[in-house]
Amino acid sequence: MSHPLEPNLSPKVSPEPSLTMITTCANKFVDQLDFESHVRDTIQCASNPQMLVFENVSSSWGEQTVDSINQTRDGYSTRKNYNSCTKVLRIRIMPTVLHDCVQTWWRVSEISLRDTGDLTGYEQTQIETLVGTTLEFRSGPYSCSRKEPDFFIRTNNDLLPSLVMESGWSESWNHLMDDMDLLLVGGDGAISAVVILKWQLHPRTRLVSGFVDLYVRDRNGMPVRRQREDVFPIPPQTPTSQRLNLTRREVFGRHLLPDPTRNGPPNAMVYLEIDQLRLVATRALQRMSLLPA
Repeated sequence: MSHPLEPNLSPKVSPEPSLTMITTCANKFVDQLDFESHVRDTIQCASNPQMLVFENVSSSWGEQTVDSINQTRDGYSTRKNYNSCTKVLRIRIMPTVLHDCVQTWWRVSEISLRDTGDLTGYEQTQIETLVGTTLEFRSGPYSCSRKEPDFFIRTNNDLLPSLVMESGWSESWNHLMDDMDLLLVGGDGAISAVVILKWQLHPRTRLVSGFVDLYVRDRNGMPVRRQREDVFPIPPQTPTSQRLNLTRREVFGRHLLPDPTRNGPPNAMVYLEIDQLRLVATRALQRMSLLPA
């Protein structure tokens, strides 16, 4: 199903020069063990970045395969996502440095928040920032789903994060929208915001364009895009700085114990600067011998 917010990106051009994308229907396997064995063998034999897409995967097969691989080191350097509504299992093997630049973006942002007094050491000790950790969805329409985000923030004893970031480098736009739906709807309100970065290599060049979207839930609990900012090419200068605007609750969740010594109200905003994202993304592109558009 095509999403109405789909950007004008060519779906036929792989955005990664060395990427191998393989789509397989689960119906060709005789049982779950046969399917899991194939998945494990493909991961172990991979010597370059790959995106494995398995369609028509039943909830029991998808759930058991992800959980079983996580119990061993077979899933090392992968991101596994199983969506029980779409019946699609996606496994990203060897994420690129551009794929992972969201982690550095948050680290730089966190330093800025400390410098401005918008985040104190007391509050920092309550949050954890994780990469590729498996999230389990145990109830609702996405029951049995598994998701390993590129980055997320979780506070105190919460099981699900408050803020999730996903970076789309080899994923299709529809797959990214399915991920967003899973997180915001499947999280049943616990996940407040999803940030999606989408990168695209221009055909027959080394130039990469990209933008970042912010999705939240509306009053009916349905996902809605609240903001989009272009990263590359750099848009014409505007009177105000280019940044994502989130509330503290959207970033840190409802269980953060505010520091009474922190400057500002408890419902203050948290700003993620796009210029800082450009800086870390440009460094990542240089390591891949690519250039900002």
